[in-house]
Amino acid sequence: MARILVTGIATVDHVLDVAAYPGEDSESRALGSATRPGGNAANTACVLVQAGHRTDLAAVVAAGSEGDVLLGLLGTRGIGVAACARRSGRTPTSHVLCSLASGSRTIVHFRDLPELSAADFRRIDLSGYDWFHFEGRNPGELPAMLRTARRRAVDQPLSLELEKPREGLPAVLPLADVLMFSRGWARAWSVEEPEAFIRQAARQRPDQVQTLTWGDRGAWLAHRNEVFHCPPGAGLQIRDSLGAGDSFNAGLIHALVSGEPPEGALVSAVRLAERKLAQTGLDGLFEPLAG
Repeated sequence: MARILVTGIATVDHVLDVAAYPGEDSESRALGSATRPGGNAANTACVLVQAGHRTDLAAVVAAGSEGDVLLGLLGTRGIGVAACARRSGRTPTSHVLCSLASGSRTIVHFRDLPELSAADFRRIDLSGYDWFHFEGRNPGELPAMLRTARRRAVDQPLSLELEKPREGLPAVLPLADVLMFSRGWARAWSVEEPEAFIRQAARQRPDQVQTLTWGDRGAWLAHRNEVFHCPPGAGLQIRDSLGAGDSFNAGLIHALVSGEPPEGALVSAVRLAERKLAQTGLDGLFEPLAG
């Protein structure tokens, strides 16, 4: 079991399962409803806890009763919240429609809360952690947080999720040991061929472990001038895509911190993401499959 610090955001997700997406100015009945913690960092932390790791979240949580509710939701999933900062504002919420017809999701976010600052991060006791994971957001503060973690780390890896391209984020890529790129990130740089992207990344940063997820084409990993590809498994039926990328990231961290070689970690991460895609929600991802 490793001790892991995950830095990013936490939200309250209001999720509705619908048979198919409703049209504009229409009315329909949901087939299921759930309220649970969300946000990339919180989702990744949730999966890491399931894998048996002691996982803490560093995020900004609203002061007052709304924030208390979110902290309670995180706590029930075993996520440590002592590193969270409380600030005035509204709890970030996401309203999510999950289509059972396609397995895709549509998300509307509301956020009225400041991001975690470098000063907040410096106040966290970073001793005793085996891994530091960062959500790629808040580029004005993220470089200082990564440098703080690097100064205090001995040999603990730093991983960085790069889902959405944001101005200033490319400059922080050399500060992490593990880079997790999304298809959206690659396409923002006008790349439509995943292997070309990951091979270029390998040439630019050969010593870093770098992954690229690409939906129904699987995922790629580059490390020390070698490139590996894990295709999707046969017969996958997508039920719920919400949190699949976060599950991949958690699966990769879990495999690497447990000693798997990068190519094996890639396969483990893809298979965990596929298990997430085949079920609703994040619970039970590491439970034995029913025989």
